[in-house]
Amino acid sequence: MKRILLGAGAAVAAAVTAIAVATSAQASPPVTHAAASAADPTSGLTRYTDSYKVQHPYNLPESARFSVTGGEYNLWILKGDKGYSSGTTTGARTEMRWATNWTSGEHLWEADVLIDPGTTGTCIMQVHVNGPGEAIYIQTKNGNLYNSVNTLLATNMVGKWFHLAAAYNPSNHQVQIWVNGSLALSSHYTKPAGTAFYFKNGVYNLSGSKSETHFKNIALWHG
Repeated sequence: MKRILLGAGAAVAAAVTAIAVATSAQASPPVTHAAASAADPTSGLTRYTDSYKVQHPYNLPESARFSVTGGEYNLWILKGDKGYSSGTTTGARTEMRWATNWTSGEHLWEADVLIDPGTTGTCIMQVHVNGPGEAIYIQTKNGNLYNSVNTLLATNMVGKWFHLAAAYNPSNHQVQIWVNGSLALSSHYTKPAGTAFYFKNGVYNLSGSKSETHFKNIALWHG
């Protein structure tokens, strides 16, 4: 299986609202995962490219809440920001909504993540569904990482880079989340309110004055 590099080295303009993430010209040649460690969450999966659209406060230009610098994706919201559309009843967000929707098979998102101090009560990554609810909803509260409301994933994660990986398989409803290469959660989401799933990352909601999160080396995989 080929590992198609996604995100590294792509020249991305902050003003665009949808952009294909390109394969890096400096990336190493494709390799198979036959020799990958059994502990590698991407073992047996194939890396794929995708595009995204930035969802941001509807009354602001994208560049007011999103930027890309040297391959690093920066997303932030401020207290009082509006939702992504004039009619939404949801909270403030700046999120990268990845284009691919899937209905079966394992799909995995991974990235290096930096959460700025002061970011709390904020979701940084989701596996969303085309209906109410989320198969995965990773948020930061008081410096710690949680899935959903109170499932603790890791402590003291603000102000430092860490690696995050999250996978969902609608075929068997399995949820898996890894933090810095260690499996932090393995469970099942058995009551999806829709049939198609997709990835999102960024900042959604906040209980402080500002929430900001940075992502680099984003990669997407499927079974």
